[in-house]
Amino acid sequence: MAHRVVQFGSFRFDCDTGQLWSDAQELRLTRKAAAVLGALIGGHGQPVEKRALFDTVWKGTVVSDDALTSCIQELRRALQDDSRNPRYIETRHRSGYRFIASLTEIPPESAAAPHISTIAVLPFTDMSPGRDQDYLCEGLAEELINVLTRLDGLRVVSRTASFQFRASGMDVRDIGRQLNVGTLLEGSVRKSGNQLRVTVQLIDVATGYHRWSERFDRELADVFAIEDEIAESVATNLRGSMLSGQERHALVRPGTGSAAYEYYLRGRQHLPRMTQPDLLKSAAMFERAIQLDANYAPAYAGLATVHATLHEWFGARAEDLAKAEGASLRALELAPGLAETRAARGFVFTLSRRYADASREFEEAIRINPNLFDAYYYFARAAFANGHLELSAGLFGRAAQVRVEDFQSVALQAQSLQWLGRHEQAAEVNREAVRRAEYLVDLNPCDIRTLSLGSGALDLDGQHARAAEWSQRALDLNPDDVSAIMNAVCLHARRGNKERALDLLERALAQGWGHRDWIERDKDYDSLRDDPRFQRLMARLK
Repeated sequence: MAHRVVQFGSFRFDCDTGQLWSDAQELRLTRKAAAVLGALIGGHGQPVEKRALFDTVWKGTVVSDDALTSCIQELRRALQDDSRNPRYIETRHRSGYRFIASLTEIPPESAAAPHISTIAVLPFTDMSPGRDQDYLCEGLAEELINVLTRLDGLRVVSRTASFQFRASGMDVRDIGRQLNVGTLLEGSVRKSGNQLRVTVQLIDVATGYHRWSERFDRELADVFAIEDEIAESVATNLRGSMLSGQERHALVRPGTGSAAYEYYLRGRQHLPRMTQPDLLKSAAMFERAIQLDANYAPAYAGLATVHATLHEWFGARAEDLAKAEGASLRALELAPGLAETRAARGFVFTLSRRYADASREFEEAIRINPNLFDAYYYFARAAFANGHLELSAGLFGRAAQVRVEDFQSVALQAQSLQWLGRHEQAAEVNREAVRRAEYLVDLNPCDIRTLSLGSGALDLDGQHARAAEWSQRALDLNPDDVSAIMNAVCLHARRGNKERALDLLERALAQGWGHRDWIERDKDYDSLRDDPRFQRLMARLK
């Protein structure tokens, strides 16, 4: 029997191996869910009775209807399908299911599925004489993560997960197993003056042996060429193929001088930490990069993101919004074909409540780089703020597929689904959010963002005592963290602790929280809306 691969919408399914892809991204299915999908596709257009599915998928094993229901939920989540308005899997009341989408058979010569490899990039070790190049070690690793995510057939672990193992001293095989990857990229940096030595190793997790290693002795100005050579070597080793012309085009990035690039990397180092002091340091570094190179678009995009974040989380100051507007516009003028500039511009439009303009920029960012997590994530937040819950749920779901260890996109997808009234699907997605949150907290018990937002996922999962404990842990770690405070407000409002919720909300406003859009859409605040104190606090928001 011929090897069969079918296409439906943006999805491709290998009926022999049970592998499912969305474009070039593999969507991991459990073995039973893949078998159910294969059976439904095998009976395409015709109802497949439950009994037939049980006989095919669970042959010789007695299971309850819940096993089949769980598989259908998993498939609908992967396909972003809706049981009430299905595009792919239709429920036949009390009898079974029917696969309703049009199928296209992929010819045998083009049916080979992409070889998906998983890789994590660890922060490089600083071997410089002064041991003062942390920013360069982190920056090179992060830039490589961004480069590798543009390559078809690779799944790259995010900075958030892989950077937890900075200088951990753990065996690489243990790190790889914890990150659930087959390959690790690690290396070292030695900088002396303008001379740079970068040593890189590609390590097979199963054996601990090097698959490839290389040493680059260059000037700092050649760092982009080093990154591209590393990407080429990774692609060749993991996929068995060199970069395509399209991939080479996607890797083209604005160049700059070594000094401006150093300050740009310093700005990138502080940006993910999301505290006000770190954001201000990040802004200062991007501004210095711009002083050295007034035409360096990535520095403007970084500066726009910093001031947009300051505006959203710390005071909603008109000055920050104006700076974000100016920087994002300049970034777009300099590099309209760079996905990051489009995403930054979309973020700024969102804060100005120009949602149609924001959508246009996010859609263009996704067209340029379909694997850019920030484009999906901030687009989803914009859709939520504009009241488009269905769109936000879908976009959060795509963000979660692009970055498979990310927690917050899954938690927020569950929230959108819950408020759409799709409670069964929301509960299933929320269980995945809890799983991812537990994984991240296990990697880093001091992860304030995951503890605070994860408390909501635990609460929705019925783990109320544990939810309260996670929320309090986040506040204990940093009593002034606005995200931790606002998530605690939601938790206490849902639990009916109105005075505690209002005390925390007042504290958040004192720390600079200044936006009302999310609160107006968020049903977690419904128990507070009639309270005069809540109304007075809302009147202070912009």
